[in-house]
Amino acid sequence: MKKILSILLLSGLLATGTTVAAQQTDPHAVPLATAAEFIATGKSYNVDFGDQKFRLDFKSPSEMTFTSPDGKNKADVAITTTKVGDGVYMIYWSRRAGQHVVHVDDFKNGVSYTNIVLPDGSISRRQGTLVEIK
Repeated sequence: MKKILSILLLSGLLATGTTVAAQQTDPHAVPLATAAEFIATGKSYNVDFGDQKFRLDFKSPSEMTFTSPDGKNKADVAITTTKVGDGVYMIYWSRRAGQHVVHVDDFKNGVSYTNIVLPDGSISRRQGTLVEIK
């Protein structure tokens, strides 16, 4: 898992609009998940990292809404989603505040890993639970 977490930060930070073009020219580029293979489309999840909790509403493999429990921190974000295992996806998004977020979400086992690169360059790393909201 350490290797995946090391790779996910680099892959996530590079996963921008240029990824599609890179996939066409770079055989090592990471493919994006399609709508047909992303199992979280149309579903909502509570993520609990202890001191950080959020609701994630996945609209598609390229769009998500996250909301804090108090509802004060809510944003629609563009995401890139890559399947890295059976029910496991690497998901990247950035915030206007200069944060870059990479999750490795294991939807089958209910585990979420995150690396958040803060504007000052420091990195917050967390592991938490991922529970589907029924």
